[in-house]
Amino acid sequence: MPSPWPALSDDESDTSSRLPEIFSNNASDSDSSTAPSVFDSSSESESESEDESEDELASEDEDEQLPPEYYLQEAESLDVSQLRQKRYSPKTQERLDETQDFWDRFCKGTKRDPVGCLSWLSDTEETVRFLKALFSWRCDQRRGKDERRTPGVKTKSSLDLFWKWWHLVYKAEVGHELNKDIQVKIRDVLAIVATDKKLSLKGRPKATMYVEDVAEFARVILSTTEMTFPCGWYRIQLLLFCQLASITGSRPGALLKLRFQDLKLTLIRDPNGGHPRIFIYLRPEFTKSFLGEKESNTFPIPEIIFDPTLVLSPHVFLLGMLFRIGAFKSLSKDGPVMDCPEKLYRLQILDGLGEQELKLKDEILDQHVFCHALREADGIRIALEKELTGGWLRYRMKRGGEITGFAEVAKPYCLRYGAAKAFNDSPDVSNELQNVMLQHASIDTFVRHYSVGIHVDAQAIVRGMPAQKQLMRFACSMSRSIDPRRPYRLEDSSCINEIPRVRTLEDRRQARKRIRDAKKRTYEDAQAALQQEFGDNPPQSGTRSRIIRKRWKAQEKGVKKLRQKFDHADEQYDHAVKQVRNEKRWQKHRLIRENLERYKNEQPVIDSERQLSGKVVDEEVMGALQRTGYMTPQHMTLIDSVLTMPGTTVEKEYERRIAAINAVIAVCDAEEGAPSRPCAPQKRTADAADMPPFTPCLRNRSLSPQMRMAILSLKRSLLFASNVQERDQRSALFVLVILDCQNANA
Repeated sequence: MPSPWPALSDDESDTSSRLPEIFSNNASDSDSSTAPSVFDSSSESESESEDESEDELASEDEDEQLPPEYYLQEAESLDVSQLRQKRYSPKTQERLDETQDFWDRFCKGTKRDPVGCLSWLSDTEETVRFLKALFSWRCDQRRGKDERRTPGVKTKSSLDLFWKWWHLVYKAEVGHELNKDIQVKIRDVLAIVATDKKLSLKGRPKATMYVEDVAEFARVILSTTEMTFPCGWYRIQLLLFCQLASITGSRPGALLKLRFQDLKLTLIRDPNGGHPRIFIYLRPEFTKSFLGEKESNTFPIPEIIFDPTLVLSPHVFLLGMLFRIGAFKSLSKDGPVMDCPEKLYRLQILDGLGEQELKLKDEILDQHVFCHALREADGIRIALEKELTGGWLRYRMKRGGEITGFAEVAKPYCLRYGAAKAFNDSPDVSNELQNVMLQHASIDTFVRHYSVGIHVDAQAIVRGMPAQKQLMRFACSMSRSIDPRRPYRLEDSSCINEIPRVRTLEDRRQARKRIRDAKKRTYEDAQAALQQEFGDNPPQSGTRSRIIRKRWKAQEKGVKKLRQKFDHADEQYDHAVKQVRNEKRWQKHRLIRENLERYKNEQPVIDSERQLSGKVVDEEVMGALQRTGYMTPQHMTLIDSVLTMPGTTVEKEYERRIAAINAVIAVCDAEEGAPSRPCAPQKRTADAADMPPFTPCLRNRSLSPQMRMAILSLKRSLLFASNVQERDQRSALFVLVILDCQNANA
């Protein structure tokens, strides 16, 4: 039988003949007794070399280690007094700095040193009187940092909060807090100041957005043209944020700092059979860390097949964003890769496995999920490195709530309140699990800060009757306050220019503009005369040109003085412009608040009296629901795809979801135009009072899903009409459908 080993030369035959014996288990005793004699010398030399190498590594490690004295010297630079401040978040530090600024201004007004004054305070009655003066002064302040106008302290809770922030500033500077007896007296002082300044004892109401409110809010954000974005990417991100916040109840700051490494997408095998389900594992890492880092929670969010509304489905919008940026990892260079939702929904779970993870690219794992989109020469670039700010989110949610018609201000924390209430009402969530989900130390935090209002039918409980749960839930929601007529805008802003203070500031701006222009002309004339007489270069030094050089220096000095006067006048003019702009903005907000308050007090009475007199009130409400403004084709397709009914079969349901994801991908790059203004209500004459009004194009709120689909399809066909005749025909068909819809609703 031929040997499996390759043939070797004669001088290698002795050594090579032993190779099979080394790996063989059938070696004879004689072979085993002779073999060690051959390898003993080599093994001993190898052990000696290993010992030497270990000694060398040990000596190198000892050389790299530093003596304890080095670490003692390094610890000397540690400022122990600043360790407490390092635990504060940037937002908390801003509030501390703001309180410190008020304290410095108060001490400056009393001609005291702020730091020395903090050290002077002690456990005496003089300290209590001094702090009472501080609190009274703070309530009367109407100017903040950089002379910005502030509303001042209006409620006792705000004054209590100022006291807490000041006490933190005191402890950070002095190193200890005030005596307990002094603190008790300070609380009595706060009550006295609140009474003297007539502060309100009621705090700002906390609005709760239940899932029904989120659905209505998201539907308006999806379809409105009264608020537009630079591109559709921002609209999709706002919807995704509302969906994730309403599901997880996470803090807004934690969601905004979400990165792709905090997301995990996985296909999970369905125990009941069928197509695998897509799960989103969400793990917000950045939470409040005042008392140390908190354990991060991982929320599994399964895909809901036959979802009644896709406007609340985070899978559709997140997958659309991921496919838009090409986020899924691929190894194949010439084979198929997962770059579209059609391929995603073709994936299955391999036999013997329970999941199939969908990996994301390594280069985006440390990038932000909620980010900006920049307009560049070659189109829209998704800037994953630029995180969205909390100010952007708060403004967009507030504006969206105004368009929806909420009486309360829609804020990001309203979503957390709604999720917390849902967790607390669910029998599947215990108090311990609720604390873990909301990252609370105890249930007392929810009771004290989150349990806003009583939302149960107390009458039915006491009388032993069936509770009207759906009615009570709607009565406690934000949706009950929806009124699209609420005046969140000024119809005519020209009245602001007639306010006396605005006119005074405008006259001052004009006067300073004239002074600046005059000084500018004087400076330019002097500069031109200097250049015309001496040119660009100064005269050279010498006996003959000494007089000329002296005259040049004198004129140059005069030009510099004129330049300084012009710069000062320019600064004064800029300050006047800033004052006028800020004053107009403040007066506008004041008028809007007054209109809202008057509308709140008078409009319900007007509506009741008009109904009792037999006048039609619904006409005004429906007119306020009229949709105006241009909508991009991608935006129409998105609305058409998301606001659809569930499919009758699993295959049709997946087609529905795939179409919605593709619509999200397409709308991300669509640039939107200027926001549309709601049409002002037109006055009707007495002759036309008895005539039936023209039925406007309504929002989707009063239409059935099938009719909504038909209207959207017809509007899109009008946009793509090839000629005028075709457009006129489709317009006529569109009007007939609207009239038919109104007859059906009637």
